[in-house]
Amino acid sequence: MHELTLAVEPRSKDVKAKDLLKVGKIPAVVYGPDVEPLNISLNKVDVVKHINHLSETTVITLTMKENNEKKEIHAFLKAVQRDRVNDAVMHLDFYVPAKGHKMEIHIPVNLIGKAKGVEKGGILDHIITNLPVEVLPKDIVDSIDVDVTHLDLGDALRVKDLPLPDGIKPLLDLEETIAVIETPRAALVEAVEEVEEEEVEPEVIEKGKKEEEE
Repeated sequence: MHELTLAVEPRSKDVKAKDLLKVGKIPAVVYGPDVEPLNISLNKVDVVKHINHLSETTVITLTMKENNEKKEIHAFLKAVQRDRVNDAVMHLDFYVPAKGHKMEIHIPVNLIGKAKGVEKGGILDHIITNLPVEVLPKDIVDSIDVDVTHLDLGDALRVKDLPLPDGIKPLLDLEETIAVIETPRAALVEAVEEVEEEEVEPEVIEKGKKEEEE
């Protein structure tokens, strides 16, 4: 499980987000079923350094000083607000799950290996890249890795086929398609033409028999 520690500072509601951004700080909020909403700020340099490596499965320890004492909050990144123009990080949401209770997150699905169907010219269509699941924080994994080398043309990988670790419950129908090996269009056209030829041939033979009888 990926873990990260970030230093944060409490912030007053009176301080505007735009003013924090001007001085190199990123505003954020920490919340959860057993936690009073807490407004904080983070160093922009730290956020930029790690933001592209964070996901819902990352356990983040937020450290701060409160009444001259060090305090730690174990949370998960729930949302990232970005600027529509330059994609800069504008705000972060951190979620603290209730102790002993499951939480709903998305875990990346990684397809490992080259499918048999792809070697034959097929196309791998990875439909669901992040699987919504219900899981206890202690059972969270960074990703779900699945071998697809056995998939042939037309084969599909479904939720029920995923090697899910104990404690992880998928929140999708077990028949939902994760990935499929699509048959190349040229091969489909050729197959259709062959079927059409087979359907026409008996008619020609039957017509020849009628002519002979006449």
